[in-house]
Amino acid sequence: MTIRRFLLRFSRGVLPAAAACVLFAGCSSVVNSHTQKEDMMADYMKGDDASALDEIEYKLREPAWYNSSVVNTGDELMWRLEAGSMNFHLGNFQECIDQLKIAEELIEAYDQRADVSARDVGAEAGAALTNLNALPYRGWCRDRIALAVYKALAYLGTGDEGAFRAQIKRLRNEQKKVQDDYSKVFEQEKARLDAEKAKNPAEAKKLDEIGSISKLTGSSDNAAFKTNMDKVKKVANKGYGNFLNPAAIFLSGLGSIRDGEYDNARIDFQHLVEAMPNNPLFRQYYVTVLKEAGREIPENFSDVQPFDFPLDRDCVYVVFANGRSAALEQSSLYFPVMAAWPSCTFYDAPFQNLEAEAGGRKYNTMILADMDGILAQEFDERLPGIIARIVLGTLIKEAAYYAGIAVIAAQKDMDPTVQAAALATVAVGGAVYRAAMNTADTRTWEILPKEFQLTQFPVPADRQVKLKLNGGASFSQSFRLPDECKSAIIFVDAPSAQNVKFHVLPIKSK
Repeated sequence: MTIRRFLLRFSRGVLPAAAACVLFAGCSSVVNSHTQKEDMMADYMKGDDASALDEIEYKLREPAWYNSSVVNTGDELMWRLEAGSMNFHLGNFQECIDQLKIAEELIEAYDQRADVSARDVGAEAGAALTNLNALPYRGWCRDRIALAVYKALAYLGTGDEGAFRAQIKRLRNEQKKVQDDYSKVFEQEKARLDAEKAKNPAEAKKLDEIGSISKLTGSSDNAAFKTNMDKVKKVANKGYGNFLNPAAIFLSGLGSIRDGEYDNARIDFQHLVEAMPNNPLFRQYYVTVLKEAGREIPENFSDVQPFDFPLDRDCVYVVFANGRSAALEQSSLYFPVMAAWPSCTFYDAPFQNLEAEAGGRKYNTMILADMDGILAQEFDERLPGIIARIVLGTLIKEAAYYAGIAVIAAQKDMDPTVQAAALATVAVGGAVYRAAMNTADTRTWEILPKEFQLTQFPVPADRQVKLKLNGGASFSQSFRLPDECKSAIIFVDAPSAQNVKFHVLPIKSK
């Protein structure tokens, strides 16, 4: 092959393919998602919600060939999720629902690809040329369940109690659906990886030799990688297995309680005490629904007292969204080539708990769902596949780069000056391209809490409620429950001490 023919093929083949991958993947292929969101999250954490929302809306503006809108790119789902929770935080409940409905449609479209299609294989090849951001963001399992939770509560925020009841009745099935859908996603990821390995046998062989986590963590160059993995595993122990999100199961159980379906509620709260056997709040709920269902109380629950007020009516539930969600940030991995990979980063909770005062009594929140643990557990489970795809993609790019150098160097009849210039052009261009594409897939839903906490109490006769956040900076708020509230969910959203919002979501039926 002559140098002219090689360069012509390179310019007509690899570069346009790579450019197309960047174009249709969204801008996360060059600048990782977590870095893109730094200004937005800084505004959010300091309480400048208007600026944070502006950034989200700018990303979701009407797409045109000349702008950087994420609409119709692989990043759209992620930004729709951010739009949903940000609008919920601001009390724009209908807009929250609208954004989350679009997110659901995107997820459904991705999941309808039951088998690995030519399109998916092509996307995996594009990821090998660029990075994993070339693949569409499908949402972590945690994201998909959180979507259903926020959507249910947003319906209540709009006053549509019927839609709220219908949504929470689906939550148990939604949890099961996510588990089933994600098994298919894992199968698809493995099939796409296997297809790419079959196309690149030399790189696949090398991947098998160097790409295991045990070998990577054994290198002194990857001490930071090992430290992060140790922390992820520690936080993952707070997860609940099989992608369970207790907040969703609690709302499902609450719906059954309010409908008087205590045997259905028993199933949900049994799941919760199995996931968190030492959680006193769930033990109390479980004993309460067993008593209402006329069921025998197990001996190991004999010391647990049921609630001394009704849960199905005239009751206030306080859901406390505490802190900022764990996120993925870009780090370095050596094998010995340096590759960018996503690592979990965790943020401290701004508060310890919430104290509610009503009717002359005080009630403290307890843990409902550790959202960091849910993400860390899933990240830990998916990490071997993520690492394999990063290492394989890096090896493929490296092989293509050195093959190009070798083609030019092998030209015996080329003018030495022209050959040197060609080598320099490919060397510099290849180095720039590989550096630009060395970007980790850090896409995830960041405007979520670190944890959900919960407490409950009967509607006070004077309808006066005082909320106080304990630990860190002090925050308290007193208010009167609206007259139309026969029951209510009070949602307190505190990503930081500088940004605390609360919403009374009225339940008017009973």
